[in-house]
Amino acid sequence: MPTRPASLLPLASLFTFSLALAGASGCAASACTKVRSDRQTFLQRKGPGDAAQLVIAVPLTTLSQSLTFPLSRIQPIKVPLPDLELPQLPGLGIDLGSLEVGLRSVQILPAAEGQVGLRVTFALRSRGRDITAIDLDAIIAPQITPGDASVRLSLRPQDLVRVRPSLPPAEHRKFTDFIMSLVPDGADRLVSRGRVEQLTNKILGDFIGGQFPKVRDQLLGHLDTLVDVEIDLPPVPLARVVLRSSPTDLELWLHSTLPAAPLAPGRARAPGSDPRLVHVRMSGGTAAELANQGITRGQIPARYDADGEPNPNGEFEAGVGWQSGPRPLRLYAWKQAGVCAKVVFAGTPALRAERGDLALAVPDARIEKVTGAFKARVAVWYSGLGKQTFAFSQAVAGATEFNLLGVDYDATPLRASVVGDDLTIDLSLAPQPRPATRRPATRKP
Repeated sequence: MPTRPASLLPLASLFTFSLALAGASGCAASACTKVRSDRQTFLQRKGPGDAAQLVIAVPLTTLSQSLTFPLSRIQPIKVPLPDLELPQLPGLGIDLGSLEVGLRSVQILPAAEGQVGLRVTFALRSRGRDITAIDLDAIIAPQITPGDASVRLSLRPQDLVRVRPSLPPAEHRKFTDFIMSLVPDGADRLVSRGRVEQLTNKILGDFIGGQFPKVRDQLLGHLDTLVDVEIDLPPVPLARVVLRSSPTDLELWLHSTLPAAPLAPGRARAPGSDPRLVHVRMSGGTAAELANQGITRGQIPARYDADGEPNPNGEFEAGVGWQSGPRPLRLYAWKQAGVCAKVVFAGTPALRAERGDLALAVPDARIEKVTGAFKARVAVWYSGLGKQTFAFSQAVAGATEFNLLGVDYDATPLRASVVGDDLTIDLSLAPQPRPATRRPATRKP
């Protein structure tokens, strides 16, 4: 699947700062030692071990509908049925004609951890109306490739060979009703429903056991893949992905090697989430570490000058952290040479979705702590948070993408919030518009 930037959590600019340094050009040795040691401690921080730090919940109905729509356009095939002889009406057979068999739906169902349930439903039609339906239920263990930060669910038509068809009781009654409707007027009093049900069992038994495998192959044999769902995850160092399902969602619990706190205990979806939307919940520490990953990858400036402006040769090195409690978001700035200093900014993030993007405000931002030589002082602290200085514009997102049966989907944030130590986002999925095809240029005569 092509790689494309698709910000899952693009956080707007957080803090701008300016440090004015006065006094001697060198800092006290003890101050510099302390600042350098603190910077090394930050670089060597470790995570909590094997714990989920981010979870993505995708509605089962969304996946099912997205798979059903393209498959429902497969042309049905016709299957002739034998004439039905009724002992109560000797010499008078019922012409059942032929049935059309088409693919009605693909439904993703809950299953045990690490597995996904699938129900492929085939509709049987007569003279343009649905008569009954046959289900094929399968359990698959999806491919999960943490190293590539992707999860893939796939099912080929040949994987259904060993899947036994079933006819739910309600569908069985519909087929019996269909046969009863074909009994000539006046003769229906001579034909018992119990006898028709016995004949129904025989017809369906012969069809499912004898003809259906051929029907399935004719209907689906030209398809390479019946179900193909691929979800590319944020560019984090994944240790493993745990696949779970609830009655409403397919859940991907991500365990990474990021030095971040795990998710708060609870369900995949935070209270108040819209169950129709894809839901993302991550720990605040994970959001901070994704920002640090952005710094490492060069998405966010790593160095700043004394005026707080991004500068590849700046003396200040930046880092981001999350500390549970009041004002949990932390921004760090270290200066390890000359007049050594460390400045810690703290604030309470307020996250919201705004016109399809995510914006972050920190209304109570303040300088939490200053470490360094006594002549190093903070001169200016800009409270205008919109200035593009210490930006999180693409820090936390990376590329969470959805591809269903070869169609790429855009994920647009509609709701977002910070709840305790977790960040939550509700995303809507919409197929990406297909690129316009250019007509070949015609040469003038």
